Amino acid sequence: MEDYFRKYYQSLCYFALNMVRDGDLCEDIVQEVFVKIITSGVEFGSELHFRQYVYAAVRNQCIDHLNGLNGGRTVTLGDVEQVEIPTADECDRAIVRAEIIRMVRDAIDSLPPRYRQVFRMAYIDKMKSEDISEALGISLNTVKVIRQRSKVRMRELLKDFYPLLFIFINQI
Repeated sequence: MEDYFRKYYQSLCYFALNMVRDGDLCEDIVQEVFVKIITSGVEFGSELHFRQYVYAAVRNQCIDHLNGLNGGRTVTLGDVEQVEIPTADECDRAIVRAEIIRMVRDAIDSLPPRYRQVFRMAYIDKMKSEDISEALGISLNTVKVIRQRSKVRMRELLKDFYPLLFIFINQI
């Protein structure tokens, strides 16, 4: 279960954040779901079974929380002042986004340490090559080579997911 927690925690928090819009609350909800899974002793036949179960459990916890904010009554589409409960389609899209983010994060984490460090600085922190060179104490040419090689490696790792990545990026 510890491996599943490490692998899915961040993507589940992202998923929950899309529903409850509160960073601390989404973390509490995900942790509560994992505690319930561990204390109940439920066994999963596969990672796919676990993933389906845990996303549904987090979704249900979020909906229970949102319903609690509305005095225990279900929110209707006409309740503008009340907190809106996401539709099934919105939940499905949020799950897809969370899983894509998890796959990209896993791909980045699989890069060699120096490549991972340069990749994050360049593409996540949006640092210039000159700044990366200075921060890491390596030559500008080395930074450029590592950036290029890490991009090539990321393309290789994510090649099967390009259509999903393209759709995801265009929906942001």
